[in-house]
Amino acid sequence: MRMRAYQLTGFDARPRITDVERPTPGEGEVLVEVRTSSVNPLDANIAAGRARRYKRYAFPAVLGTDFAGVVAATGPGVTGPAVGERVFGLLHADTVRSGAFAEYVTVPQGQLAVIPAALDDLTAGALGLAGVTALSCLDAVGVGKADTLLVVGASGGVGSFATRFASARGVRVVATARPGAEERHVRAAGAAETVDWSAGDVAAAVRDRHPAGVTAVIDLVDRDPAVFAPLVTATLAAGGRAASTLRAADPQSLHGIPAVNVRPRVDAELLDRLAELAQDGPRESPVTATYDFDRIDAAFAALAAGAVGKLAVRIGG
Repeated sequence: MRMRAYQLTGFDARPRITDVERPTPGEGEVLVEVRTSSVNPLDANIAAGRARRYKRYAFPAVLGTDFAGVVAATGPGVTGPAVGERVFGLLHADTVRSGAFAEYVTVPQGQLAVIPAALDDLTAGALGLAGVTALSCLDAVGVGKADTLLVVGASGGVGSFATRFASARGVRVVATARPGAEERHVRAAGAAETVDWSAGDVAAAVRDRHPAGVTAVIDLVDRDPAVFAPLVTATLAAGGRAASTLRAADPQSLHGIPAVNVRPRVDAELLDRLAELAQDGPRESPVTATYDFDRIDAAFAALAAGAVGKLAVRIGG
């Protein structure tokens, strides 16, 4: 049987939707009929070939990381979920080969979880990579009720979920966002304060409001340790903790300040936690725009232009 998939045939080609063979689930795998997905910066890097520095490509490769859909079949050794159940998750592998931008995808059972009844397909399909990364960042900095957290890059996908999940824990979130759409988005996600990153020195603005410093910093924007370290040093309270998703946490630059470079893991336990947090958070979804599968290129263009929140792709259902 055939299906439609967004496929990349080589580094000198552009990805396009084409007909390919529908996969068959192997040992420990689940076949998911995909309803929704979303685009991530990682997907853009993979599609443009920029990910070849850290991933292998097996052409022709179906792209896509996040998915939400319905279990269509299960392979040998699968203990759950059952055929017909709604599931979400992400495909996270060292080799780009079989992705989620397809009408069907096979997924190891440890890389998916059942969608709670209260969670819609669009939100679930945007939850995978950004949600796992956000939760991993929050675990790394260990914030809880009455703590204050600075989220740098709060209006993007990971920042949206980090803000939602932290505020649901009773954390006071200080979110970087420009006035307008960005500020409205992070406020809806639960941010108590915003700092306009385009107006100048974020660290100075935060320290002016919080002279004793904030409890933790999650930086989703800065790649350079020479930028990350001064920000963390200027804003953290004594004993504070920091996390970077772009490998900017360099111990030599931080002079003993606890900071980690977050590399999200993927397992069923984490995805189950993610599902609970997503259904219990603010009512407004982090999804700000939805594209039909035929317009997936437009979703990538919007991502490159700096779209706020998560961009969903409706594939089937």
